[in-house]
Amino acid sequence: MEIYNKFINKFYSELIFLSIMFLFFFQLMTEFLESIYALNLIEVELNENVLALLFLLTPFLLLFFKRGFPNKAFIAIGEIFVICRVLQPFLDVQLKMLVTGFGLGCFMIFFPLYLHKKTKGNYESNGILLGAGLGLGLLLSILLRTLGSSIDLSAYSWFMWIGWILAIFAGLMIIHLPISEQISTPSNDLTKSNFKPASKWKIIGLTLGMISVITLIYFVFSSPTVIARWTESNYILILTLLVLMNSAFIILVISNPGIIGKLKSYIVTIWNLTFIVTLILTILGNTVIFAFVPSYPFFTPDANMLNEAMLMIMLVLSPIILLDFILLSSELFRSRPGIRKLGGSFFVSSGFFLIMILSAVFTIVWDYIPLIGDLFRDAIWVIFLILGVLVFLPLFLINKASRGTFESINSIVKNKKKALLIIVIISLATIIGAVALEFPIDHNVSGDSLRVLSYNIQQGSDETGNKNFDAQYQVIKDLNADIIGLQESDTCRISSGNSDIVRFVSNRLKLYSYYGPKTLTGTFGIALLSKYPILNPQTFYMESEGEQTATIWAQIFVGSTTFNIFVTHLGNYEDPAEDRSQIVQQENILSVINGLSNVILMGDFNFELGTEQYNITVAQLYDCWEVAPTIGKTIGNVPEGWETRLPDGRIDHIFVSGELNTSVTFITYTGGTAADHPCVFMSLGGPF
Repeated sequence: MEIYNKFINKFYSELIFLSIMFLFFFQLMTEFLESIYALNLIEVELNENVLALLFLLTPFLLLFFKRGFPNKAFIAIGEIFVICRVLQPFLDVQLKMLVTGFGLGCFMIFFPLYLHKKTKGNYESNGILLGAGLGLGLLLSILLRTLGSSIDLSAYSWFMWIGWILAIFAGLMIIHLPISEQISTPSNDLTKSNFKPASKWKIIGLTLGMISVITLIYFVFSSPTVIARWTESNYILILTLLVLMNSAFIILVISNPGIIGKLKSYIVTIWNLTFIVTLILTILGNTVIFAFVPSYPFFTPDANMLNEAMLMIMLVLSPIILLDFILLSSELFRSRPGIRKLGGSFFVSSGFFLIMILSAVFTIVWDYIPLIGDLFRDAIWVIFLILGVLVFLPLFLINKASRGTFESINSIVKNKKKALLIIVIISLATIIGAVALEFPIDHNVSGDSLRVLSYNIQQGSDETGNKNFDAQYQVIKDLNADIIGLQESDTCRISSGNSDIVRFVSNRLKLYSYYGPKTLTGTFGIALLSKYPILNPQTFYMESEGEQTATIWAQIFVGSTTFNIFVTHLGNYEDPAEDRSQIVQQENILSVINGLSNVILMGDFNFELGTEQYNITVAQLYDCWEVAPTIGKTIGNVPEGWETRLPDGRIDHIFVSGELNTSVTFITYTGGTAADHPCVFMSLGGPF
C-alpha cells in the first residue's frame, strides 16, 4: 500500500488517465466491429454475430441503481475494461469479438458512473479535463497508428508492451478515483437552495451530443489515413494539419482555460456550421453518386481546388468537436443528473451509436442487406450530416445565464509544463514518424524480367477470418514481385478497423502505391503497388447491377517499354442466360483495353474457364496460365478447398496482350492460408 501511495502521489494525473481510457475505448471498438464484420464476411451474409453489438447497450443496467452504485463494483468494472484491452491482441476472431464486446459493455457502464462522480466537483474544470483527455486520447491514437503504418502499434507484435504499461497506469488510477472524488473541488455555484435538476430530455440531448463527438473521432479522426483514402490527398499534409490544430487547441485550453468563456455563442455557432458544411462538402466532393452516372465505363474526374480547399478548412476547424465536448460535458456536470438519469440517457445514446455504426457499414455492404440496402447506396454523407447536426444542436441546451466563464480555473494538471511538453512530444513524434515511413525508394531493378503478382487479400483477413496483415505482407515480400495488384484491399473503413493494408505493405517494402477507388464509394477495394513509379493512375467504374465494381488503369515504364496495367475485381458470377451484369462489367474493361499494347490485366474475375465471360476475354487477351510453358506452371501451397479447384476452377487470373504472350516464363498459384484466395504470381521474360 505504501508503494501504491507513493506512486499515486508522484504520478497521478486524471488527464493522462482519461486519455488512456478513451484510447482503449477506440482500440476495443475498432477490434470489436472488425471482428463482427470479419465473421460475417466469411459467410458473405449477415449472421448471428451481429447480435454482439448489443454489448453497447449495457447502460440500461444503471436504471436499477436508485440508491447509488457501490465503489467496489465501479472499480471492478473499470479494471475489467482494462483487462479486456490487454487480452484482445492474443485472441482469435471469435473470442476477440466476445472479449472486446464485454470490455466495451463495461466501459458503457463505467463512463456514465465516472461522469456522475464528477458532478460533485467544479463543472468548468471537469469539463475541460474531460475534453482535454479526449483530445489527448485522439493524439495518442494518431501517434500509435502512424508508427504502425495505420495499425495500432500498441496492439502489434512485441510493441504490445506499450499497451501493457498504459494498462498498468490506468488500472492503478482507477483504484484512486473514489478517493479523488472525496477531495474534489466543490461545484461552482450550485447549492441545495438554488439547484434545479435538469429534465431527462436535456440530459439525453447532452449525452447524444457527447456520443456524436466520440463517434466522429472513432469513424474518422483517430486514423488520419481514413481521410487520405477518402480524398486521395497528401497523407502527410492531412496528418500534420490534424495533429497541429488539435494539439494547439489542447495546449491552449490547458494553459489558458478562460479563453473558452470569452468565445461568444455566435462564434461557436459559425465555427460549428462551417465545420459541418466543409465536412459534408469534402465527402460529397469525393463521392460518386452512381444514380447520376450517364454512361459506363465511368472515369472519375480529377481532383479540383474546391474539394482540396474544403478538406483543408475542415481539418483546420476540426478542434471544434473538442470544444463542443467541453461545453456539453460542463453543462452535464452543472446539471448534476443522478445515476438512473445518466443510465437512461446513455442507453438512448448508445442505441444511437449502434445505429450510426450499422448505417455506416450498410453503406459499404448495401447490396447484401435485404429490403433496405438500396437506401444506403452512396449515402455515407447522410451519416456524417446526422452526426454533425447532433454535435451542434445540443449546444442550445446549455443555459446561457449560468454558463461559466472558465476564468476561475487554476489548472487541470499538477505540472502544466510537463503536460504541455508531453503533448508537444506526441505531436512531433507523430509527424516525424509519418515522414520517415511514408516515402518509397528507388529499387535496384534491371528490367531483364518483370514479376507480377495478383492477390485477393480478403480485406486483410486470413482464411479463418483473423486479421493477418503480417502473413499477407510476408507472402508479398517473399515473392518479391515488381508489380502487385491487390483486390479486396478496402480495409481503411470502420468495418476493417480503419487500418490501411496498402500503406502497411508499401511503407515496409518502400513501394510506390495507388489505392484505387476512394473508400467513400461502396466498391471492392483494389490497389496497385510497384517498384517502378506509377504513371497516370486512374480509376474507372463498370456498370453494376449489384455492388459497384471498378478497375485501376496505370502505366509503368520498364526499360524502354511502357506497360498498361489494369487491376480489377468483378462482381459475383452470374449465368449470362439469367443475368448479364458480369458480362457487361467485363465488356466495359475490354472496351478500355481495346487498341492498347503491352497490357497486363489482373484480378479476381469471379469467372472460370469456358464461361462466356472468360471466352470474350481470351478473344482479345491471352490467359497467362494457358500460354506459359508446361514446365513453368505450378500449384503451390493454397488455401483449403482450392487444391481441387486449381487450375481448371481458377477465378483469379492474369491476362496479357498479344505482344507479351510468348514472354510468360513462369506462373504459380500460392500464398498458403494467409487469405481465402490463392495469389497468382507470374514472370515475364525480358529484356524490355
